[in-house]
Amino acid sequence: MNANYFQELAAKYDAWFATPHGRYVHRYEREAVMALAAPAPGVSVADIGCGTGIYTDELCQAGAKVTGVDISPEMLAIAAARTARHGDAVGFLEADAAALPFADASFDMVTSITAMEFFADPRACLHDMYRIVRPGGRLVVATLGSLSPWSWQRRLKTFLTKTVFRHATFYSLGDMRAFLAPHEISAWRGTIFVPPFAPAALIRHPDSFERWCQEHIPAMGAFLVVRVDKPA
Repeated sequence: MNANYFQELAAKYDAWFATPHGRYVHRYEREAVMALAAPAPGVSVADIGCGTGIYTDELCQAGAKVTGVDISPEMLAIAAARTARHGDAVGFLEADAAALPFADASFDMVTSITAMEFFADPRACLHDMYRIVRPGGRLVVATLGSLSPWSWQRRLKTFLTKTVFRHATFYSLGDMRAFLAPHEISAWRGTIFVPPFAPAALIRHPDSFERWCQEHIPAMGAFLVVRVDKPA
């Protein structure tokens, strides 16, 4: 894929997140990620598959020192521009998530947000991420849930038009547990339950519906976040 494709993709993402549905999705996804990551000022973080740097930026805003990693130089250029105001608190590296160029126990925390859907070998990538977490640190991974109407719609759209999800695989909480084993999930959340075809009124005011689903059917969320705490 050429640089223009990634520039267009980033522009589409930014535009979509400015829509009512996009604002709803970002609000609850961010809430789930940051609750489990809980970054403290000064912690070192590797953000694997950082893409355009949305969560690299969020982590920097929380005071973390972040290294964004992605296989795409075009995406890294966009992420660097997004986070330039953070100065020396952020840096970027082009690398494959399956062979991270870091020593064991290099970071206080490793995050990977909606990247594993595109990994050829998710288990190998997740275990390499765990490898570079320091004892007492944490691994936080988010994926697009396979049991949600969102995943059904995304699969259908790939048959009708070219989308970024054509080469993606969606996963369940059970899949995540299997990939991470023998490491156990310490905490997890499921969010985003208002379907893509929902009426505008529900999209504008989703809180009651969203909170009920988070409590009662979290595994069916369109966005699943898990945390693995590495023993000290």
